[in-house]
Amino acid sequence: MIVGRLGRPNGLKGFLGLYVEPENLVYFETGATVLIESKPHTVRGLRRGKKGHEVAFREVSDRDAAEQIRGLDVHVADRRSLDEHEFWPDQLVGLRVVPGGGVVAAVELGAAQDRLVVERDEERFEVPFVDELVPVVDVPGGFVEIVEIEGLSPGPE
Repeated sequence: MIVGRLGRPNGLKGFLGLYVEPENLVYFETGATVLIESKPHTVRGLRRGKKGHEVAFREVSDRDAAEQIRGLDVHVADRRSLDEHEFWPDQLVGLRVVPGGGVVAAVELGAAQDRLVVERDEERFEVPFVDELVPVVDVPGGFVEIVEIEGLSPGPE
């Protein structure tokens, strides 16, 4: 789960701007572990800056190191193990859609059923995230297969 995004470095000691929803600040307490590009990072400090919050990590000691992770998403490190056919929403966003092309732009969580939001050729449509309509999810391969149904996805005019 994405809990924040890193902004530009501030100062010489590795602090970076942090774009975060207020409820997600709990993930940035000193000593907490988060993931940046799948690598664990331990929060060294969190402070209030001129334009919001700033965060520093033990693994990032100076401005040059901070510049290397600028603009990256921060994920929660401690998630439960998933079953074989379970996925975190952030694992699905960005996957290519086959056939027909497009990309998974978002995952809409629903009480009865989740939906993949697909963007294709400047159009956006939702696909119920069920085995019959999404038979293949290959996260390492970077794609999902969806079954095209008339009226569900945009087709030729």
